[in-house]
Amino acid sequence: MLSAVTWSLALAMGIVPRTIPLTAYDVLESPLRHVRTESSTLRSYLRTGFEQSPTFASLLDRLERADVIVYVEDVPRLPGALEGRLIMPPPAHGVRYLRIQVARRGSSADTIALIGHELRHAVEVADASTVVDNQGLAALYRRIGVDHGNNLFDTAEAQEVGRRVLKELIA
Repeated sequence: MLSAVTWSLALAMGIVPRTIPLTAYDVLESPLRHVRTESSTLRSYLRTGFEQSPTFASLLDRLERADVIVYVEDVPRLPGALEGRLIMPPPAHGVRYLRIQVARRGSSADTIALIGHELRHAVEVADASTVVDNQGLAALYRRIGVDHGNNLFDTAEAQEVGRRVLKELIA
């Protein structure tokens, strides 16, 4: 029987099809995981979301199977009334990177729901393989989202995911 690390390496190298269920280790602790954070608080929020919200867990699972690496970071403030946002740095070594920034203002459940909302945006980008830079990101959201002006976009799906995650956490 293969260890979790061996499976993770095999999955990352494309040797094993990504149809096997992923464990908490694969999604939250593996050095090869696709959703990462340096914040111990956000790490605990990712774990709570994974363990308590099936919707949140499915987002992490989906991103683990995608060709993007997502960094979640805690920031003291964001412009205007933003609580979270998704940024796309330039690709490096053929890998698409995404940054999710969250400004924690509410309860832990509110923040986990906000991260879920932003993870849904990361899935939207992951599903659009031609999006590799900010121009492509803006074009994607002009096509699938609602423009709130000043290059601020949202989608109905991300709004619904945030609400569903919060409901699952407080149920």
